[in-house]
Amino acid sequence: MRGPSEIPGQRIYTSHTISSTMLPPFMDSVFYFTGEAIFILAALILIFSALGAALVIYSFKTGRFFMARFTLIFVLLLESVIKSLFRLFKADDAIVDQVGVQLRNYINWNKFVKIPKNERAIFMPQCLRDVNCPAKLTPEGLKCVNCGKCGIGEAKKYAESLNYRFFIAPGSSVIKRMIKKYHPKAIVGVGCMMEIKEGIDLCQGVDIPAIGVPLLTSGCVATTVDWDIFYEVISDYETYTFSEADGEIRLEVATKSR
Repeated sequence: MRGPSEIPGQRIYTSHTISSTMLPPFMDSVFYFTGEAIFILAALILIFSALGAALVIYSFKTGRFFMARFTLIFVLLLESVIKSLFRLFKADDAIVDQVGVQLRNYINWNKFVKIPKNERAIFMPQCLRDVNCPAKLTPEGLKCVNCGKCGIGEAKKYAESLNYRFFIAPGSSVIKRMIKKYHPKAIVGVGCMMEIKEGIDLCQGVDIPAIGVPLLTSGCVATTVDWDIFYEVISDYETYTFSEADGEIRLEVATKSR
């Protein structure tokens, strides 16, 4: 006797019937072990992300780096998960970017300082200039005329006195073109966190040690930077003093402190 919902000539298929007729028996084991592997992988990602977050917090709080290279690997591979953990606990996930840049600088520093200054280049973003900047665009970026409306003019004079090549780049295409033209062996880049992260990683790929100096404010116009940090970096953390003569502010390197 047929059930009330059964149609003549039609077989009723259950999940057991389908699995037993359409899939080979060993697939049950494959699905089981695949599920276990995914669960274990997810657990490991969470554990390593939590460890990476703890190392980031330690570095941010103390200014020191414990297992710097491992911490950077965690940040590079698990950045999105680590940031999610920060947001979950109501913490600012921008800390992850900040520590990531500091780690890159820390790891690159010893190699950077071994490069003579005349073989280094500095790239400034155009957003640091004054809104009424009179600089003209050239094939090598903006040409500063030292009008005194922003800090770039003094920075350029001091950097060039140390034999750096100095560029004000309106975009990444200028940076790539100048690297290809002049082949600097080390680079100092000023920019927002994202630009610095991408720039340092790009330089790492071509074996150029790069140091990033983050902007204090982001945006496209009239941004700011900590000039003290910039001058310390390009002078290899030698101490420097400001002097004023003939109405002009000058930077002078004093004694070395690092």
